[in-house]
Amino acid sequence: MVATIVLIVILLLAGLFLFLVAPGKRRDTGKFERKAFAHRGLHDNPGGIPENSLAAFRRARAHGYGVELDVQLSKDGQVVVFHDDTLDRVCGVPGHLYEKDYAELKRLRLLGTDERIPLFSEVLAALDGMPVICEIKVPAGQDAAEICAKAAPFIDGYKGDICMESFNPKAVQWFRKNRPDLVRGQLTMNFMKEPCGEPLLTRIAMSHLLVNVLGRPDFIAYGDYTGDTVGFALCRLFHPMLAAWTVTSQEQQDQLKNRYHTVIFEQYLAQ
Repeated sequence: MVATIVLIVILLLAGLFLFLVAPGKRRDTGKFERKAFAHRGLHDNPGGIPENSLAAFRRARAHGYGVELDVQLSKDGQVVVFHDDTLDRVCGVPGHLYEKDYAELKRLRLLGTDERIPLFSEVLAALDGMPVICEIKVPAGQDAAEICAKAAPFIDGYKGDICMESFNPKAVQWFRKNRPDLVRGQLTMNFMKEPCGEPLLTRIAMSHLLVNVLGRPDFIAYGDYTGDTVGFALCRLFHPMLAAWTVTSQEQQDQLKNRYHTVIFEQYLAQ
């Protein structure tokens, strides 16, 4: 009797786990598969082509690559393309991006070059229809719905293939509810191996993709270098599209080609 109860409990827990990690019903993601996406544009930070700059995006377009980029909000609600929460690494000044109006931000320069923080609209115009993976950045304490609602009209108006992804499952959930036809992805990695400062339960939920229940993503963008988790392995049983980030050599890309549908790369020219 006890053994039967234990077995039932185990089966119920396994069923719950599968329910939580399941992605959305597989849709046609072919337009994003077997393509190489330049991480933050085809940048060369030491060579004077900064990440997430118009120069990096134009260079990616010239080479025929898709691009991955990051969007977030300025203090006055402008959708800008920038990765970090803070400005010190790329712009050499203290403070958070969301603490400054765009008028202040556009006076800053990226990594000592003449390039500045671009608007999302400017980047999409420069890409002119090239495939885009748009990461929605939601800094700690910020409202996911606000950035999603501000970015969505630009995504709607883009004439090329574009999808969204985010580490924040509430952002993925927002697009599930408000733009159900847009391909959406859950960004993750093994946060148990690479701690991020988040609470333990958050790291467990993100690492094992238990958050998929919120956004039911079409694809998983996974930090392959951090090593698989049980949740990621189980999620793969449902055959979602898989994107590996961030690939840094052709050798690594070749090793991953039979496991992932696409790669997000930097530091080399992907074939």
